[in-house]
Order: sequence, then structure tokens, then C-alpha cells
Amino acid sequence: MGFWSKLTICILVILAGFYVKAAFFDGQKYEKKLVHEEQISEPAPKKAPQEKKNAPAKEKEYAIVYFLGTDAQSNNLFKTAKREVPQGSSKLTFALQQLINGPTAYEKKAGVFSEVPKSTKIRGVVESDKIVIDLSSDIVNGGGADSLYSRIKQVIKTALANAPKKPVYLYIDGKQADVIGGEGLMITQPLKENSLDE
Repeated sequence: MGFWSKLTICILVILAGFYVKAAFFDGQKYEKKLVHEEQISEPAPKKAPQEKKNAPAKEKEYAIVYFLGTDAQSNNLFKTAKREVPQGSSKLTFALQQLINGPTAYEKKAGVFSEVPKSTKIRGVVESDKIVIDLSSDIVNGGGADSLYSRIKQVIKTALANAPKKPVYLYIDGKQADVIGGEGLMITQPLKENSLDE
């Protein structure tokens, strides 16, 4: 076998290896495997120059909101979006409301979406020695098992990213959520990244 034939075979073997890796090892599906994350950022609007003031500017606070999307290979993943928290607002409550409101028009154009129903209401967020997030039952209505898993995962990830470092509990209609929806999705509390996967 000549030099060029051996070289051609080597190149084909290498390309086949890349194909197998891409096809079988890089893909991720939603169902209990949604672990990749990407951040999406809207371009900041240009601000008119301001006169310098003696008072120090208050540092802005940002909430992280977890939405959903796909990567270039059509694998499902989480998309994080930053939202500026208004002064005097609870970062956690604001983040949860932004999650319910859903992605902006810019984010939607970029392929970002949410499984959290817009009809969901925040019944209360209590922050003391532990944090209790009470949502309306709209959070569990509609969609199949994958949709329910994804939306509860969105709530958990958004809550943990914005809550003070205290135990966080999820309640639905005033009751601690241990089994969610007609699908019987089990959830361990206090909330952790893997609360749905244990």
C-alpha cells in the first residue's frame, strides 16, 4: 500500500472518530440531563453622557433568570439572562417574576423560550432563617412530563441563583411540594441543583 493510500486511510479514521464523538457523546436531552448552560445578553442601550456628580453611584444588582434554548447542534440547554434589579426590590422575588414573564423579544428572536406558564402567580416569598417560595398551581398545569421537569428545574435554578445562602423550599398553593403534578414528579427539599434527580 502506497504512502498516499495510508495517509488517506488515517484521515478517514480521524474524521470517523470526530463523527462518532459528535453523534453519540456530545448530545444532551432535556429529560433529567439538562445540564449545559449559556448566557444570553441583550446589547446595552447607548446612554447620553452625564455630568460627573460628587455622590458615588450605587452599584447595580442583577438577577439571573434561567430560560431554555438550543445550541448550534440542536442540543437542549439552559440559557441564563441577567435582569437589573430595581432599587428596593427583593432580588429573589424579582427574579421569579422575570422568570414568569418569560424571555424578552430580543431573547425570543435568539431562540430562547420558557416552559413556565405566564399564568403562574407568586403567592409569597418568605425570607427568614429559611426561604419559602409559594407559587400558584398554574406552575404544574399543562404540558407533559418533559415540560413539567424543565419548568420546575427553571424555578429551582433561578431560586438558588438569587436566594441568600439559606435553605430554600418550594410550596405550591400553600403546601410544601414533595410530589409535583399528575406525572408524580418527586422533589427533595430543601432545594438543591439535583432535587429532581435523586
